[in-house]
Order: sequence, then structure tokens, then C-alpha cells
Amino acid sequence: MKDYSSYFIGIPLPEIYQQEFEDLQADVSQISPLFKTTNSKTPHITVYYLGKQSQSAISGIAKETKKHLGLLKGAEIKVGGFGYFGEDMPKVLFLDVQYPPQLQEFNKVITKSLSVHSTTDNNLPFHPHVTVAWVGDPKAQEAFQASRLELSSRLKKVNWIFDITELILYGVDSTKKPEYHEKLISLAVK
Repeated sequence: MKDYSSYFIGIPLPEIYQQEFEDLQADVSQISPLFKTTNSKTPHITVYYLGKQSQSAISGIAKETKKHLGLLKGAEIKVGGFGYFGEDMPKVLFLDVQYPPQLQEFNKVITKSLSVHSTTDNNLPFHPHVTVAWVGDPKAQEAFQASRLELSSRLKKVNWIFDITELILYGVDSTKKPEYHEKLISLAVK
């Protein structure tokens, strides 16, 4: 197994929305070429961030996660709407996610059961989203402010609804640009 810079558990965006996601990213890049879009082949909703882990821990993380998948049975996700992190200095542009109480409960349970694998980023409030682009540097932040209404209008057109049918344990390769998220272990929600 490859050594990854970090790991996370996520809900993959269903294949039926893949082309729409790629089109959305193309539109965002056209609105501002200064934004750095995410890897268009692995759109997802992060459920739990694991940070750097030893390779020997990965199968145990998957096994522990699998114990709690029943909490997500029948849960539906709605993706759409304009969002960003960073208030006055935006850093991440995303699609907002309306999520069911089952996902909030799953996050609480998994946070407790995987606490030995926790990372400092997990003390932030749970805010499921689909990252579209990173805004980052000051010139991109200026472009964000100038194109805010156009971005909002475009992202608000997204309306994707789907059941949670699987979780993926991803490995992140930060040496590739954009970061490459490799699907390592798929866990079916039954």
C-alpha cells in the first residue's frame, strides 16, 4: 500500500452527477481562473477526517467504521447552494449539503469510536459540503469578492438528491496537483 499524506472517510458523489460536477468546475474556473479546483474525478462529502495514519491502522479504521453503517440506512442527502469557508477572507468554495439527522449521529458515533485516530482538525463543527475550489491567495480572494454574485447564481442551480449507499476510505496524495484522492476501501451501506 502507498503512503498517503492523510486519510478521510467520505460519501462519494454518485456517478450520475459526475459530468454535472465537472461542468460546474469548468464554469467556476471560467468565472475566475485564479481558483484552484479540486480533483474532478473524486467529488465527495467528507464525513470524518483522519489526518496522517499508519498504513497498519487503515484496515482497523475500515472495520470500526463498518460496525456503524446501519445508522445511515435510508439516509438521503441534498446537495446544492453556495457556500464558502473563511468569512471575510474566503479559502474554500463549496456546495452546501442538507443532511439527515442520521449523518449527524453517524459523525458523533464515528468521532467517538475512532478517537484514537483523531486529528486536530476534527474539533471544528461538523459541516458536510462538497468542495468545488480553493480560493487561497489574496488575488483569488479579490476575484471571489468581484464574482460573488455570479458564483452564487451558478452554485445555486445545483440540486442533487441521493441516498447514502456507500462510504469510502480515501487516501490523499498531496504531492499531486490538484490533490489526488484515491479510493482505498469501499463500504456498502445496507
